[in-house]
Amino acid sequence: MTIERTFEKYYYLTGDEKSKVGNADPEDADIHWDYFENKDISFILTEPLKFKINPGRFSGQIGDYQFNSCGFLLFSDSLRTTIEKYLLGIDNPKWFPAKVTDLDGITYDYSILYLFHKPDFLDYQHSTFVQGTDHAIKKRFDLEKIGDRLIFNSKKLGVSLCVHDIVRKDIKKSDCTRLYFYKIHTAGRLS
Repeated sequence: MTIERTFEKYYYLTGDEKSKVGNADPEDADIHWDYFENKDISFILTEPLKFKINPGRFSGQIGDYQFNSCGFLLFSDSLRTTIEKYLLGIDNPKWFPAKVTDLDGITYDYSILYLFHKPDFLDYQHSTFVQGTDHAIKKRFDLEKIGDRLIFNSKKLGVSLCVHDIVRKDIKKSDCTRLYFYKIHTAGRLS
């Protein structure tokens, strides 16, 4: 099967904030957004990282893509199963165990996806930057740099994960819910 590799075929994958997915905070106050940043692929967790959805402004239910204050790619087992099929080894993907406790005190198994190799996929000629900096405010990607990847993430993307339409369709066929996709190089949901 020939895979069409155009920008129109790539989407950002995120949780759907309109579906009332709550924000999960780590139970350990020492866990922050940079927890995995200075570790290498041999790093192992001896226990799952634990998260809890707290009552308040950002409370809600769990989701297959679980919002969290660390910005980790925190996925349900069902979403992990689909994502796993499309990851390439060149980005050194690794899954870490996690637990998320909902507002009713029920704990669920989750996994954190971390890509230890995060190339720069930006097209510097077509991206727009804050004047005098390398901070992109309008990101454009380079298909040559993306290559054969159907899933990608990079330091320049922050916490976002981009998926090809093939992956998006497979996720939609699975039992995953409360997800939102919007095309790269577009503004996303504005309302």
